[in-house]
Amino acid sequence: MTVRTFWVLVHRYGGLAMTIFLIIVALTGSVLAFYNELDRWLNPGLLTVPLRDTPALDPFTLRERAEALEPRARVDYVDFTRRPGDAYLAGVSPKTDSVTGKEYELPNNQFYLDPYTGEKLGARQWGEASLSRKNLIPFLYRLHYSLALPQATGNLGGYILGVTALVWTFDCFIGFYLTLPPRRRSATAQAGHPRSWGERWKPAWLIKLNAGVYRINYDIHRAFGLWVWAMLFVLAWSSVAFNLNAEVFQPVMKLFFDMRAAADDLPKLDKPLEVPALGWREAHAIGQRLMKEASVENGFAIDREETLSLDREHGLYQYTVRSSEEHTKYGGTTVMFDANTGVLKLLDRPSTRSAGIMITSWLIWLHMASVFGLPMQIFICAMGFIITALSVTGVVIWLRKRHIWRVAAQRQSRSTEGKYQ
Repeated sequence: MTVRTFWVLVHRYGGLAMTIFLIIVALTGSVLAFYNELDRWLNPGLLTVPLRDTPALDPFTLRERAEALEPRARVDYVDFTRRPGDAYLAGVSPKTDSVTGKEYELPNNQFYLDPYTGEKLGARQWGEASLSRKNLIPFLYRLHYSLALPQATGNLGGYILGVTALVWTFDCFIGFYLTLPPRRRSATAQAGHPRSWGERWKPAWLIKLNAGVYRINYDIHRAFGLWVWAMLFVLAWSSVAFNLNAEVFQPVMKLFFDMRAAADDLPKLDKPLEVPALGWREAHAIGQRLMKEASVENGFAIDREETLSLDREHGLYQYTVRSSEEHTKYGGTTVMFDANTGVLKLLDRPSTRSAGIMITSWLIWLHMASVFGLPMQIFICAMGFIITALSVTGVVIWLRKRHIWRVAAQRQSRSTEGKYQ
């Protein structure tokens, strides 16, 4: 067996093992490229409200209204970004039962409120296994990253997709290698009109539309893989980051890059903070002041404020803005300060992040179409269909090969039998 034959076998059977999982994540990924748009279209009564001339309630009042709807829940996140016509979304998490010491079981983890009145529009359990209009898009998201397996299986679905992503990452390089032209066997084989290496590789990039069905299928499999190879690798390796982050992604990246994050050295409390001394409005004022001081000291401009959240494990408020240093439409410049005293603990800025963290961020931004606006959303949507095409054409190639092998084996068998008759 030659080296090339070995890698052909690895590519073939690795691809077959991944086929069903790649098709699932590819097609769901195509849908999720337009997650918010499709969710709003399917659920206008839940996610949108009619525009009015009256001012909307402030986000802290809406947060309090959301918590009042479910005494066993709390809202640890306030979003300051508002798109006209959108309902107010409050993601809730369970409080701890003082009697049992366990978290309450909540029927819903998302509440939607009218931002003008604070009235409840509806609720849903994000990711619930349901094909109803209300839950369809969140369910597809869960299917995309964990196969939507029952909670009793733990993170089994995530590990399955993580291993699939790891095999896919390796297969990106194997597939690329197999498109390269084989070495010339001898000088005599080149007699006449020897072609350059580039000329011999060129057919791998082309699709012969005037050829037979099988040849067109083969060309699609090979050429599509080359055309979008870089994005295939980005999607595969970022999938490893999502599903096997601590197990594979972080150790591998640390071999080549500094992966230290600004918040890595922040100590956790002995037990999560239940009631911070600073209220949300007071924390907001402190966050604004600290961010303003940081912008003056470090020379960046504040475009808009994004979120205020409470990290109970570290006992910190996190106030985030979109600054002049951002690369995406979302904010990422953050001040973290003590939730009891308001003392600044950390300033996290894009321009000061380590190379490994920035590379990881870009992998995730590209995967989730968070950069370059609508063109990137369309491209990621198209990538889902391309990956599906690569998977299906790969299976067709294997079925064709298997048919040829079976015919050859039958002929060999008949020939052998004829010798002994």
